[in-house]
Amino acid sequence: MKMKRPFAALLFISLLLCLCACGAKYRDDVPLSRITAVIDARMGADSLEEMTSGFVSGSMHLDPNSFGGYVVKINKKGVNIDEYGVFRTPENGKPSEVKDAIDGYLKMRRDTWMKEYMPEEKPKLDKAEVKVYGNYILYVIADDEVRSNLYNDLEKLLKK
Repeated sequence: MKMKRPFAALLFISLLLCLCACGAKYRDDVPLSRITAVIDARMGADSLEEMTSGFVSGSMHLDPNSFGGYVVKINKKGVNIDEYGVFRTPENGKPSEVKDAIDGYLKMRRDTWMKEYMPEEKPKLDKAEVKVYGNYILYVIADDEVRSNLYNDLEKLLKK
């Protein structure tokens, strides 16, 4: 019985150390310009246009002033619905709140989709997801291969 207490304490301390180490697995010092360069290379920068703060506040219902920076780009040629956004929360920011807001934006896009409008593009929107990399939050609307490769690229770039 006396051996169980030290073992339990040691197990608890080990678990606590593991949990602490898991919280800081991504860098927070990568400039947005470097992240967007990786994304643009995968998605084709020549077809994307950067959105203004009016789009972020009006369409996405996010306060552009609450970030340590952000970039949202959408397809400007009208041949597909490719789009992405990357947001950096400030030091005391809550990435989970930004993720929830972007999930809401994607839900709104899905809920208001007109099935007659580019039906071949709808699977991109259906599979769009929001990823959190420490203080960086990213969403991507693109085909499976581009999206998968992009998330892998960013995992490598941002991982400590």
